[in-house]
Amino acid sequence: MDKLEYDYKFLKETRLAKGISSDSLAFDLCLAERQIHSIENNLPNYFYSPTIKLACIKKVAEKLGLDIDEVLYKKERIKVEEKASEKPSIESTHATESLAINHEAQIKTPKIRKSHPPRSLEKNGSNHIIIQLSIEYIQHNLSNKITMVDLTNVTGYSERSLQLVFKKQFNQTPFEYIEGERLKKAKALIEAHKQSKKIAEIAQDVGLTHLGRFSVNFKKQFGISPSLLAKT
Repeated sequence: MDKLEYDYKFLKETRLAKGISSDSLAFDLCLAERQIHSIENNLPNYFYSPTIKLACIKKVAEKLGLDIDEVLYKKERIKVEEKASEKPSIESTHATESLAINHEAQIKTPKIRKSHPPRSLEKNGSNHIIIQLSIEYIQHNLSNKITMVDLTNVTGYSERSLQLVFKKQFNQTPFEYIEGERLKKAKALIEAHKQSKKIAEIAQDVGLTHLGRFSVNFKKQFGISPSLLAKT
């Protein structure tokens, strides 16, 4: 994805032409405003992975009424537009100035970002970007300590919003979800290694440092103790 080019200028110009503020667009898509700026200005991104960034670009394009093929470059298109950009036309200059003037005339007082997710978030459920960002980060960092600060930095959303999203989607807090995912991974590792690897080492590998609590929660979730599972 990092090598895949996209028309970030076209996205920005379309948004300005429609009189949509970056703050409003970010709010509607449940993104941080800095992520919109990252996409529109081709800046170092605020996305955990290229896959998530591509998903966000598609969401922005869809929200602006664009076909994704209008945004993503083909190799031939890159060559043609590179040549065209060497000699900017007077018409294109005037068009850009007109868009900027139109935007300034229509811009209103920026909305104050609310701590709770918009209604569109409830409709999209697990497909929503905030869930995708959180889950991908969690899955890649189960062996490490994960804090709410980490998740807010990754998603660009407040702790309160994350709590509401996880409650709506999984009926769990973020930490309950993380605990469950660690237990699932521990179970898979125990089944794979059987008795060739100590239970304590597996627990450490998935970020569960309290062995006694790990055993209790493991049995509660799967109906069998880790040590017994290793013997079966």
